[in-house]
Amino acid sequence: MFYLIKDEFSSNIEMKLPSQNIIEPTKNTSIGKQIKYYRKLANLKQEDLSLKLGCSKDALQHIENREMKLVDINLLKKIIKELDIEDKININDDYIKFLLNNPCKTIFKLRSDLGLSREEFSQILDVSITSVRRWELGNSNISRSKYEKLKNV
Repeated sequence: MFYLIKDEFSSNIEMKLPSQNIIEPTKNTSIGKQIKYYRKLANLKQEDLSLKLGCSKDALQHIENREMKLVDINLLKKIIKELDIEDKININDDYIKFLLNNPCKTIFKLRSDLGLSREEFSQILDVSITSVRRWELGNSNISRSKYEKLKNV
């Protein structure tokens, strides 16, 4: 019976994907916006990526949409690795570039080259000796404001 009426019916199936506002990053695009771009390009939702990384969606959202005063450098490294964008990402933020390139060794070397004790160095940066020790041992990251002071040293 269906064979007799098959020419009477026609149907079109159209798939519509949600439009994603993907704007290709430029050399001045923040690292957060670049991560957002590559995440969307990989067709990953924030929830999906955050589950893969073992972090909260809020943490990922914060990286993508806000200036980072304190950076969870380990999370940033995990994101870059998970999205496989090591060779694509343009880090145009000196602070983040500093944090990604072994800051503990750099801080220790700077202090040593200047011939300063931890106490003298901490006084120049207006921080505790404990902060300097933690930075040098990699137990915590220097804040953006203290990094700015460090650049002037």
